[in-house]
Amino acid sequence: MAGLNEVKVKIAQMSRGASNMWRHTYQAFMEHDLDLLAGVLDEENRLNTLEKEITQDLVGLMRGHSQKEEAQAAIYADIVGDLELIGDYCKDILERVQIKIEEKLLFSEEAVIEFSELYQKAERALEEVASALEQDKPCLAGEVLKGQGHIDNLVDACRKRHNQRLAQGICSPLACNMFLNMLDFTAAVYYHTKKIAKSLLKIKI
Repeated sequence: MAGLNEVKVKIAQMSRGASNMWRHTYQAFMEHDLDLLAGVLDEENRLNTLEKEITQDLVGLMRGHSQKEEAQAAIYADIVGDLELIGDYCKDILERVQIKIEEKLLFSEEAVIEFSELYQKAERALEEVASALEQDKPCLAGEVLKGQGHIDNLVDACRKRHNQRLAQGICSPLACNMFLNMLDFTAAVYYHTKKIAKSLLKIKI
């Protein structure tokens, strides 16, 4: 059975995989490249495989070990669950990107800018979390929680502006639904990244 240090290395790999998946999902959206979709789905499969391996290791560490190790294993189990969900949300966005490409749906320039801003906020947070895990320095995750406005407020503002564009006939109803779904999934990725940061700050080295 893997020890805690070995498990932490696997979790760092999983976090980097989630960060890469998020970046490549955005790349597929911006470049309208269906070929990128297969690669991102391969990344999700690797993420799922790691999640199963790590969860099994963590369950073992929660039994018959020191109280400190058991407590840390429980925290890392929560982190792994959040990383797996981030992969799921990337896949959800990819499904919308695929439909957008195949149906030749167009987003307005304003919509692309708004989505890009939200994506970048989540990307920075994911990168900081991945770096904290790779360096095994949980305290670094605190940066994710500093000076960050509530993303739900940003999503609500984007929704309001997008509904105005829909009313003005700037975008189609189907494209509008795709865009709003992608906003919600992006907010979910950011939410789970912040959850990981909060979990890391509970760890006592």
